[in-house]
Amino acid sequence: MERGATLLLVAALAAVAQAGGHHCSGDKLTIYKVVVTTQWTRDRFPKNYPDWRPPAQWSKTVGRTHDSSFALFELGKKASPGVKLFAETGRSELLDAQSQGAKGVYDEFAAPPITKGAASVEAKFFLDGNHSKVSLMTRVVPSPDWFIGVDSFDLCTDGKWIDTVTLELDPIDAGTDNGFTFTAPNWATEPAGVVFRITNTYPTHPAGSFNYPTLKRLPSIAFFQFVKLKEYELAQEFDGKSSDAGDIEVIKMSELPTIDRDSNNVDDNTAREKAKIAVANANPFPAAAPPVIAKSVMHKARNSSYVAVAPPQANVVGQAVGIVSTNEVAVHRHQTRRRMKKNMIGNAQHVHKIRPPRDCRVSEWGDWAACSKSCGIGETQRRRSVVKHARRGGSPCPPLTEAKWCGSARSCPKGYFNW
Repeated sequence: MERGATLLLVAALAAVAQAGGHHCSGDKLTIYKVVVTTQWTRDRFPKNYPDWRPPAQWSKTVGRTHDSSFALFELGKKASPGVKLFAETGRSELLDAQSQGAKGVYDEFAAPPITKGAASVEAKFFLDGNHSKVSLMTRVVPSPDWFIGVDSFDLCTDGKWIDTVTLELDPIDAGTDNGFTFTAPNWATEPAGVVFRITNTYPTHPAGSFNYPTLKRLPSIAFFQFVKLKEYELAQEFDGKSSDAGDIEVIKMSELPTIDRDSNNVDDNTAREKAKIAVANANPFPAAAPPVIAKSVMHKARNSSYVAVAPPQANVVGQAVGIVSTNEVAVHRHQTRRRMKKNMIGNAQHVHKIRPPRDCRVSEWGDWAACSKSCGIGETQRRRSVVKHARRGGSPCPPLTEAKWCGSARSCPKGYFNW
């Protein structure tokens, strides 16, 4: 028993020592940038190189930092619906549904699209010791379902953040489309296959755009370079004592001056405010009242005429108070209500409605058209139309045309192949 207890104690001490030596701790926030550099040129990849509709280019790059419980994609496993949609169309709304803080995701980030085959873009992202892995995807445009990407690359090695690292990338097939060439029509893989790396000899079909059997391996098509920019020690940087907070003035409520309302030692602004309050309390009409005869008091005489008399020498702040008949009070109230109603209507007319974004709406798919070939492998298409176009930043319209392979050699007449 003593030996067993000793072994447990040694193991516990070793675990504590290992944890103490881990510098990628959860209270450290680290900022990295990723530089996406693409090298898809005709010189490197001459086979089926796309020059138009569309020319060689790349989609935006989507990325996530996360822990070990999350996977954007995995080689050898089936692609998620979000990865399938992104690999085939470049749309990321399903991937974006994996919001920050959910399912092990720490930060979501993106780099802009690359509008030509060879260029570079960059983006910044955050990690901490509990979320030290990064995953990225960039779609090859045009392509059936091809992309470049990194799956769960850990930027914390041996307890330390990597300063800089460059990863050489190969094209990846999402396993959701059977197309062999960059501009192949949509030909869904049913059932869907697994995500796999494309090489110079796999897939083996000679028509493949990346099929170069005479090469030892494919040339580099892209790189991801990760560069550490800064580390934040949360306990030091964000406890209100950081040296970076010198430009921020913090005012405590206890340090605000108090007003001595019993003292006459007030400034002119305070005196004016008190005068306004006194006038407002003394005046039976609001500020929008009809003109009051200043420096005189109106008394109603027995003959219902008005006589102007000198104002009394009372200690009244501001102008004298106008005393009028009850009929005038009623008229004034009626006029005040009309003005208030008119102002309310006028203000309502100037209120601009904030309308939410409207996504594009499309009709249901139509029937498949006749096969383009009555003998052999052809193509058939179906279409749908736009019901409502997107407005105010709503989601754009999805593809309106879909194609698939059709026909077979069985439909050819007898003797067709006897050339």
